[in-house]
Amino acid sequence: MGSVVTMPVQRPRIIELIGPAGAGKSEVAACLARVPDVLCTSMWFVPRTELAWAAVCTIPSALALVRRARTPLYRELVHIARLRALLNFLDREELSRYRLVVVDEGPIYTLSWLRVIGHPMFADSRTGSWRRYIAALWAAELDEIVQLDAPDAVLGQRLRTRAKRHALADASHTAITAFGMRYRSAFGAAINDVQRHGRVGLRDFRTDHFSAAEIADQIAGIKTAPERELALG
Repeated sequence: MGSVVTMPVQRPRIIELIGPAGAGKSEVAACLARVPDVLCTSMWFVPRTELAWAAVCTIPSALALVRRARTPLYRELVHIARLRALLNFLDREELSRYRLVVVDEGPIYTLSWLRVIGHPMFADSRTGSWRRYIAALWAAELDEIVQLDAPDAVLGQRLRTRAKRHALADASHTAITAFGMRYRSAFGAAINDVQRHGRVGLRDFRTDHFSAAEIADQIAGIKTAPERELALG
């Protein structure tokens, strides 16, 4: 009687899009979503079943973080639970039908948001071991980080004219520049943490030089005519 050969499940390549507000992540993600074998997702679109289970799984670390902060940390814990739910979701076998999974607002975004917007302890030694633990989990899941950016003047103009109003729409150029620099610094720290635990690739694209469609084609591996290299870094 012949033996049954089980074929290994093909794992999609997992990429996270990052960038300061106004960099064009939504536009690039929208272009990628139109590619047949590409799935675009976010920690904000995980199934409720995954979110419920993730909330339970993160209770021990949540309690420890609340004790250190001595405050409820409601917004921070929502981000942490959703990030865990996203990690669980990406392990689903049904994702094997995709060649590429693109995450807009994943681990690098969350670690950076916690550092810039969250409780101050997420930027100091009080959460160092926790940050390293999260980075190690995602280093085993992420294949590449794609960082989008543009000059601060361009980012400011986009924030003031975008259809969905941004909190910085009426801010000064100085305030927008300072906010963007804080996020760039936080992105750098989060990327370094993840890359210490695994070989996660990094590519940079300038959205003031190339369109969202051109960048999406480069990320998805689609040849454009005339062919040209878009990555600048």
